[in-house]
Amino acid sequence: MGLTERLELGEAEMYWALSQCPPDVVELLGLKVQRFDRGVVLALSNDPTQYWSQAHGLGFDRPIDSALIGEVIDFARAAGGDVMNFHLAPEVLPEDWAQICAEHGLTAGGTLMKTVREASPVKPVETDLRIGPIGPDDAATWTAIQIEGFEMPDEDGSQSALFHSFTQMPEVTAYGAWDGDTMVAGAALCVVGDVAELVSDATLPSYRGRGAQSALQARRLEDAYAAGCRWASSETEKPGSDEHNSSLANMERQGLQLAYERPIYTWHA
Repeated sequence: MGLTERLELGEAEMYWALSQCPPDVVELLGLKVQRFDRGVVLALSNDPTQYWSQAHGLGFDRPIDSALIGEVIDFARAAGGDVMNFHLAPEVLPEDWAQICAEHGLTAGGTLMKTVREASPVKPVETDLRIGPIGPDDAATWTAIQIEGFEMPDEDGSQSALFHSFTQMPEVTAYGAWDGDTMVAGAALCVVGDVAELVSDATLPSYRGRGAQSALQARRLEDAYAAGCRWASSETEKPGSDEHNSSLANMERQGLQLAYERPIYTWHA
């Protein structure tokens, strides 16, 4: 299995884990999930962010073609969703991809930078914050930091319910950074086989610039390699030519290197 396939399928399994929410959360989100071979597709009928309805890991078992894209869109429609974000590795896109996009009304949106780091010693990070896994009593605070840090609309509590459920998944370890007794930042590690996904990096605005995310990243890398992972991966938005992406800078300082860029293609009902 090539590295790109390994990373993409690892990320797909993380979204499968995310979909295994308690029944009341599934109902609140209007969440449906389906496997397309080893690919995973989530469709939400209640998603004010238009973010969570995603297709991952397609193209490695069955070539990407118009019929496959149509099947995914049909699944989203049947689930009551009005959007689907296709996360497709560049190497699986067919030569007629532009034609397929035009046929199904897919539009290119932002681009994610997929970074990767092979197991090796992790450079320590100095911070005056305390770093460690959260306990059950911390989950609500961790969730609130995610909502505030990512500025997510959450009037009905659906986003909070999703993040809170994520912390309970067996594949996931959620971490916090504390200033004294106050949690000020959070992040998560999802282990799938020999691949670790570093996700959900959020810091309260008033505590940014104190090394929380660098320290959380270092701790997760250490724990991932200790758990037997060979690869650690993370994603962040591609910055503009005159923009600075602090998440990308943190990744690069810890040895995460760009593996490839992955544009997101979106279908709207």
